[in-house]
Amino acid sequence: MAYISNEVINEIRNKTDIVDVVSRYVSLTKRGKNYIGVCPFHDDHSPSMSVSPEKQIFTCFSCGATGNVFTFVSDFEKIPFIDAVRLLGEKVGINISGNVSINGVKDDYYDIYDLASKFYQNSIFTSLGKNAINYLNDRKIDKETIKKFGIGLSIQKISLTEYLKSKNYTSLKLNEVGLTNENDNDIFINRIMFPISDLSGRVVAFSGRIYNTKDNSKYINTKETDKFKKGKILYNYHIAKEYLKKNDSIILMEGQMDVIRASTVGINNCIATMGTALTKEHKNILKNMTRDIILCFDGDAAGEKATNAAIELLEDSSLNIRVVRLPNNMDPDEYILKEGANSFKEHIKNAISLVDYKMEVLKKNKNLTDIKDISSYINSAIKELVFVNDDITVELNLKKLSDNFNVDYTTLKNKYDNLKNNKKEVKEVIKPKKVYDKYGKAERSLIYYMLKSNSVINMVERKVGYFPDKNIRELSNEIIYYFHKYGIINVADFISYIADREEILNTLKEIVAMDKSDDFQIEEIEDYIFVVNEYHKEAKIVKLKDELKKEKDPMKQAKISLEIMELRKGVKNGTRN
Repeated sequence: MAYISNEVINEIRNKTDIVDVVSRYVSLTKRGKNYIGVCPFHDDHSPSMSVSPEKQIFTCFSCGATGNVFTFVSDFEKIPFIDAVRLLGEKVGINISGNVSINGVKDDYYDIYDLASKFYQNSIFTSLGKNAINYLNDRKIDKETIKKFGIGLSIQKISLTEYLKSKNYTSLKLNEVGLTNENDNDIFINRIMFPISDLSGRVVAFSGRIYNTKDNSKYINTKETDKFKKGKILYNYHIAKEYLKKNDSIILMEGQMDVIRASTVGINNCIATMGTALTKEHKNILKNMTRDIILCFDGDAAGEKATNAAIELLEDSSLNIRVVRLPNNMDPDEYILKEGANSFKEHIKNAISLVDYKMEVLKKNKNLTDIKDISSYINSAIKELVFVNDDITVELNLKKLSDNFNVDYTTLKNKYDNLKNNKKEVKEVIKPKKVYDKYGKAERSLIYYMLKSNSVINMVERKVGYFPDKNIRELSNEIIYYFHKYGIINVADFISYIADREEILNTLKEIVAMDKSDDFQIEEIEDYIFVVNEYHKEAKIVKLKDELKKEKDPMKQAKISLEIMELRKGVKNGTRN
């Protein structure tokens, strides 16, 4: 894995205007010397995000989201920081190819999976892969599709473990990443291999399917690792995302074969949850990916349950949700094979709205010739309509209920109005800002002004003995090191410099978003330094008092007491030594 220098990252940032980039995602309005817009990182109903062309950073004063152009793209696109650097680098003519690290630390995981993926792909096109190729061809998966999705083959006679060990990877490492078992044998044997990529397109796992044998497990997947968590990955995301330029919707399916099958008939805007329930992480990815989503899960009872669960999770996300329910318990793969591409495309084209789907669900297990069931259905339907924000949709549905069940429209409208008026307003909940004691406030204020002034950096380096908070301590050290190396602190560049240090980066973002004046007096800085140093003295007093309780020797007790008195005297008198 290559190392990308901080200088190259800064060059890309200097050639990139954050206002231009953010405005591609969010509508911005100029206000004074900055630009404002609705924050995409929380449910923002009024512009609370500020973008500074002078500082080249963005800050949301409601949720605290803060960063430079790279962190904005990284957070919005749900891609790693280095991929945001790569993406923006391409736009200014600086290409970063291959697996690179921003901190020079080699990450074997991606390299191992990249080698494994190529190994499996090569294997399927050998003479030993003929049966697998025939199996895929019988399922209407041609050579072009095999290559497009990187489909490969694990073969018992060709050991992936031995191949990777020849590349100097240890058995322990291969076991750790989920490719080799404790007996030093391949995890995947005689299976068709489907590579699973993360959001940026890097292979992080495999799903292996049997094809010429019987096994209780039709599919087995790589074990979950810190790089592969099903709840944070959507199959085919990195490919489908490219098709959003042509399609304004994403089709969400359950399995990878559904996605691959849809691709064979020219439908490329599909992603899959890999058979797991939709998660909050998935929801956030989808919100940043599209505003229009079609749920096309399996047509059986389990698929209906998954559809309803997905709706429950997604319906408060401002997404325009439509639903396809396939007949005869078929999944998309089966349906396209049996009924054809045109029939499937008609289902997608005529996907029903969320309201219409809910109206159909409410009819289930109801006898709509029975007055009691009719009344129950109408009341439930009106309750659902109360949560619909589009007045025209409400009007049309009330009229449909009136016509279908011969109930006076005014009666239905009055019922709706009463429920609507009694509905509790849902207020936006902003995560409360953290509250710090005097020490926490002082140390964060010092970091804030270290980012503003070289003189404050020098004062902190000379006078601060010890920061109480570990992240603040590390952040201060990084600022001082960066300043000595480059002779200046530029916040936008410094954010890139520590982008691989998640904990201190989050601390930095929180501090940058603090509502403080950029102007300061030296006396103010001295006071902050005194408070921080006072913490160390107070902590030492507590420690000495504990020692005093345990000490039995009168002479040593007197010595400890005297030391405590001297420390207390210094604190009381405001000594700034």
